[in-house]
Amino acid sequence: MGERVFEGAAILNGGFETEGPDIAIPVHVARELGLWPPATRALAALETGGGDVLLPYYESCATLELVLPDREPKAVRVNVIVNPHIDEIAMSDYVASELGVILMDFKKGLWRLADDPLQTLRRSE
Repeated sequence: MGERVFEGAAILNGGFETEGPDIAIPVHVARELGLWPPATRALAALETGGGDVLLPYYESCATLELVLPDREPKAVRVNVIVNPHIDEIAMSDYVASELGVILMDFKKGLWRLADDPLQTLRRSE
């Protein structure tokens, strides 16, 4: 199977705390990446507001790139959790830290990168 690419935005959820480079993707993204229906027996146990759930888990199976118009892409190898209960890609605190993302204002969607000049503010899509 050839390399598959999905281009889209990801949300950063401050409550998605992980010990590894995890992202959660919805089923429609998993289909495009060839990860749905599940081809793994590995499961991730996630604590959610509605209780614990077991979801398909693919360890170190993808590269997430942060692509910005004013700099070279930053990439991190990620573990993928397929979550049929979400409709957007969610990036964990671990991945945000690896990419150097610093949230400045959750409500307004303002952020910057750790190596951006201090006065730089980026706006979420």
